[in-house]
Amino acid sequence: MGENLINSTKKTVLFWLFSIVTMSLILGCSGDTEPQAEETGKNDTPAAAPAEVFKLKFSSPLAPPPFLISETQKWWADQVAERSDGRIEFTDFYWAGALTKGGETLEAVEVGIVDVGIVTYPYYAGKLPLGNFSYAVPFGSGDPALILEAIRTLYDTVPALRAETERYNQKYLLPGVIATYNLTSTKPIVNFEDFDGLKIASIGAYHPKILNAAGATAIHMPVAERYQALQSGVIEAEFLPWDISYAYKYQDFAKHATWVDMGGAAPVGLGVNKDTWNSLPRDLQQLMLDVADEAADRSIALIKERTEEAKAGFEEAGVTFHEMPFAEKEKWAQALSDIPGDWIEEMEGKGLAGKKTMIGYLNLLEEAGHEFPRTWAADYRD
Repeated sequence: MGENLINSTKKTVLFWLFSIVTMSLILGCSGDTEPQAEETGKNDTPAAAPAEVFKLKFSSPLAPPPFLISETQKWWADQVAERSDGRIEFTDFYWAGALTKGGETLEAVEVGIVDVGIVTYPYYAGKLPLGNFSYAVPFGSGDPALILEAIRTLYDTVPALRAETERYNQKYLLPGVIATYNLTSTKPIVNFEDFDGLKIASIGAYHPKILNAAGATAIHMPVAERYQALQSGVIEAEFLPWDISYAYKYQDFAKHATWVDMGGAAPVGLGVNKDTWNSLPRDLQQLMLDVADEAADRSIALIKERTEEAKAGFEEAGVTFHEMPFAEKEKWAQALSDIPGDWIEEMEGKGLAGKKTMIGYLNLLEEAGHEFPRTWAADYRD
């Protein structure tokens, strides 16, 4: 019996030893397997690479405010940055000569000193002659929406316009439209004869010719200098869109405002350095184009809004309003040379698409209902 008890005990001990060893092997194998599977999972799913951030610099010779054009372009930049979800960042904005002079933005964008810039066509009569066409149209449309639509159509149908800017290593994005040109003055100007002998501040290649033909003396003067010149009597009037005149407070001394409606213009274009443009993914390029269209449309409502604000501000300052009758505009127009026709001749002489651009513009305005006080470029009409 004792021997049987010993044998039974040995069997029990062996059973438990076998069970313990077996369980250890099972647990050990399962412990090794889980970390290996987890480690393999980590290697198969690498972390996503962070999105590339494009840091851009922006320059304009015109400061916002008072220039609505620059406000519009700044809105474009802010919206592009916001909608890109951080993939585009405008790190620097250089306004009004902070980095380059007014007539150097084209070159700054071209060589990559800045990535984006507002190119002002009147500063580049030599390099961008076609781009100045809207200024060579006396008594053009004062409707900014009509001007914008005409500019868009021309840039889509006259390839030379877009190519003129883009040959300077940049992508053209959108035009900048400004309100119609009018007078503020220290004395009433209503009729054609009222211009005789008046000293009037203006700029550009065409407005001085237009004013001189009326008997005035056009004085080339930057907008920032006109306030003091009106105060001191150096000038008796100035010629600008009223929203700019009001922003510079000319109404402090110029107590008369005449609605001449010489016409609005598209004096600037927004360009992106071509190397920068080509470095952007296609979706960001499309974003820039889409927001550019929105910005241009948005500017039209702002032009009208700011013009009304200027009128209200003039009235509050005690300014007397006048409107030049259409018959007086006809006298003025007849006193001018055929500036649009002269412009066509000049451009065609340089081998440029002058006729297609100017006649296209005049036709678009007339087809939309605009009435000129004279038939311009009659010799070039088909």
